[in-house]
Amino acid sequence: MRILIADDSPVLRMAVSKLLEAEGFEVSTAADGIEAVTSVYESPPDLVLLDVKMPRLTGYVACRLIKEDPLTAQIPILILTSLDSEEDRYWGQNSGADGYVTKDSLGAGLVAAINSALATRALTDLTSRPSVQVVPSMGAADVLTRVCEMLDRKLFEMTVVNSMTAISMRSLSVPVSIEQVFAEVRHVVQYDVGAVLTLENRLIHFWAAETIGQDGLTRLKQVAVDSVARFSGSEPHIDAVRLVEVGKSGDRITEGKSIESVYTAPLRGHGTLIGVLVLASTRPTAFPDQVLTTVRTLVPAIAGVVESALTFRQAMQQEVQSNLTAISGM
Repeated sequence: MRILIADDSPVLRMAVSKLLEAEGFEVSTAADGIEAVTSVYESPPDLVLLDVKMPRLTGYVACRLIKEDPLTAQIPILILTSLDSEEDRYWGQNSGADGYVTKDSLGAGLVAAINSALATRALTDLTSRPSVQVVPSMGAADVLTRVCEMLDRKLFEMTVVNSMTAISMRSLSVPVSIEQVFAEVRHVVQYDVGAVLTLENRLIHFWAAETIGQDGLTRLKQVAVDSVARFSGSEPHIDAVRLVEVGKSGDRITEGKSIESVYTAPLRGHGTLIGVLVLASTRPTAFPDQVLTTVRTLVPAIAGVVESALTFRQAMQQEVQSNLTAISGM
C-alpha cells in the first residue's frame, strides 16, 4: 500500500514517512497542493494525507479537485492538520475528505485512521463493479486550469441554487411554486416534462411541452408512482394519484411524442420524504452526466421550495379554519 504525504514541512514529511514505513507502507511525498494533485495523477496512491495550509494550493482545494474527478474520487483522503476548530472539521468534511487527523495524534492514532480508511475503501471495491480506468497525467498548469473550472462551476451552482431559494421565500401556493421551479430548471436543463408528486395529497403537479400527449402523461404518472415505491418502500395506488397541470390553460392534446428518458429524485424535508421530482424528455439521451450533476445540485433546493409551499398552504388552511370557527361561535 502506498501513501502520499502532502505537507510543506520537510520535518513533518520525514517524521510521518518514517512512521508509515515502519508500519510497512510505501511512501511518496509532495511539498504543496499542486505537487499533491499532479502526483495523484502521475502515480495514483492508495491513500492521501493532505495538510491544510500549503503554498500554491491548499489541502482543501486539492481534496476537492481529487474527489470531484471520477477517475480519482475513490482514493481515500485524510486531512492532516494542526487546526482543530469546529469550522476546520466542517470544511474538511465538506471538501470530500474521508477523515480528519490532527498532528498531535501522530503515531498509533494516525496508523489506525489510515487502516480504517483503507478497509472502508476495500469494502467499497468489493461491492462495486470493477473498472479499468487510465488516469491521465497532469502538470501544474493543468491543475490551475482545473481550479478555475471548479470555481466557475461552484459559482454557477450557487447562482442557480440561490434562484430556487428565492422562490421558497415568497410564500406562494404549491402550484405557483412548482411552476416557478420548472421555469428556473428550464434555464439550465433541457427537458420536456417536469413533475412533482407530493405525498401529502397524492397530487402530481406537472409542466409539459405541447409535444407531450396523453400517453406521455400516463407514463409520467407511472414513473412518479414507481419512484415513490423505490424511495419510500410503499407504493400508492396509481388510481389514487391525480395529475394537475401548471402553467397552461386549455385542453391537453391527445397525441404527442413518447417519453424516451427520465430522471427521478426524492424530495426530503427534515429527513422525511415529502415528494418526488420527475424530469422527462422525448430525447433518449437527455440527461448526460454533466446535466445530472446540475440537477442533483438543485434537488435539495427544490425540496425546500416544495416544503415551504406545503407549509404555507397548511398555515392558510389553519387560518381559514380558525376564522370559520370564530364566525360559527358568534
